[in-house]
Amino acid sequence: MADLAAAFTTGVAAMEGGDAEGAERTFRGIVIADPRAHQAWYALSVLAQQADRHEAAVEFALRAVNLERRNVEYLNALGLAYLQAGKLPDAEKALRRALNLRPIYPTALFNLGRVLEKTATPADAQRAYERAHAMDGRFPELYAALAQLYRRQGRLDLAIALLAEGLRGPHQAILTPNMADCIADSEGLDSAIEWLQQAQLRHPKYPDIKFKLGFLLLAAGRWREGWKYYAWRDLEDGHQLAEKSVPDRLDGRRVQLVGEQGLGDVLFFLRFLRQLSDRGAVVDLSCEGKLAALLQGDPRFAAVMATDEPAPEYPYLYRFSIGDLPGLLGTDACPPAFVLTSDPVRRQRCTQRLAALGAPPYLGLTWKAGTDTVRIDTLIPLSKQVPPRSLGEVLRGWPGTLVSLQRKPSEADLGAISAAAGAPIHDVSDLNDDLHDVLALLDVLDEYVTVSNTNVHLRAALGRSARVLVPYPPEWRWMRKAGRSEWFPDFPVYREPVSRGWAEPLARLRAELFQ
Repeated sequence: MADLAAAFTTGVAAMEGGDAEGAERTFRGIVIADPRAHQAWYALSVLAQQADRHEAAVEFALRAVNLERRNVEYLNALGLAYLQAGKLPDAEKALRRALNLRPIYPTALFNLGRVLEKTATPADAQRAYERAHAMDGRFPELYAALAQLYRRQGRLDLAIALLAEGLRGPHQAILTPNMADCIADSEGLDSAIEWLQQAQLRHPKYPDIKFKLGFLLLAAGRWREGWKYYAWRDLEDGHQLAEKSVPDRLDGRRVQLVGEQGLGDVLFFLRFLRQLSDRGAVVDLSCEGKLAALLQGDPRFAAVMATDEPAPEYPYLYRFSIGDLPGLLGTDACPPAFVLTSDPVRRQRCTQRLAALGAPPYLGLTWKAGTDTVRIDTLIPLSKQVPPRSLGEVLRGWPGTLVSLQRKPSEADLGAISAAAGAPIHDVSDLNDDLHDVLALLDVLDEYVTVSNTNVHLRAALGRSARVLVPYPPEWRWMRKAGRSEWFPDFPVYREPVSRGWAEPLARLRAELFQ
């Protein structure tokens, strides 16, 4: 047993030293030798959680809890693992067990609030966060989550006061991006940008401040400045790329662009490909398999490969993430969308499928996009959605056929839209599985009402428009000014106001749809 205790100490030291692989190897050795070593199971859960291996985190935390059923730290870890795995009822159950055993437990109460944001009402989540704060919860995640909730409710005074308290503590750099968002809401983008410019001088080694500055500069249309700081969205790459550029001439030299984030992001940044090619570069693209299948054979690339394919052994002059392309080019231009054409055979199939569903005109719908992964920061709006029932009310009386392109739509959402619209909503979301198919569908739809997602970029690539519902706060590419985005000049935009609520933008959408 002494040897196992020494091994556990070694594993903890490896964790604290940033050697996650070595720590996991040590803890796995411990549980093989002693399957009842609950502390090692708990440590494995923490490591899996840090690596975003949520199912493994659940498994390891369950092993720890089953061995020490009244250990509140283990129950909290189990609740957090369930939360990140999307198993919200199980998360709530585990966290409430922890709180029953230790009622004054701010961390578990904070995690319960995160669950309630997804499963209950904002008021329920707010009560959990406020109770955690009253219990002397002073960790930055709690400040950020509660301030973000206040901000979404339009209660900027409470958000700013809370963050001001947090900024007086040891977490000033961590909470600075959150305060910048509040300043942007209350005083405008220019004030928030000026505040962040000063903050980065005080915290030069904190990358999230630089990235938030880039995000707001882009939202303000200050492209050249914004791209410089956008490179800091990832610490390692940002630190390497922030001061680099691409030469004016690359005649015949091979460059590889590597996809990042989502499919829509890759499609967006491909609009800068022409500038790179005009410098004489021979360009390869590595991206997700679905997009690679769409683009393979495109003469604008020397080669297109899926990210899981073996990397070629070409002597690349440059190899960088596609999101860094405009910054490396040093451009302040807003080039048009990357052009695509749909396959005529697939287009005909989609036309026939729509005709079988009902009469034209055909209106496509997507009301939710992004990820439901719970994040406590506000660096990027991860989830975009419009209330399904409210959207359905806009569509009541549509003279043609309504079709849903929503990925994995719930029966509740489809039912709510259909009931409010007084018409059936035909689910054609299976076409999203193949980008050739959804491209063809988007090419034959008469109207498309949607939140920003991959299909918006595909519709733009086809030279077609869409009516885009933009929740507040908007992604930078939709900008923060009234009217249309410079990136999508043909797309009518319906913006949720800073005061929140969809009544006015949805009323305008209905008026323009039915005019």
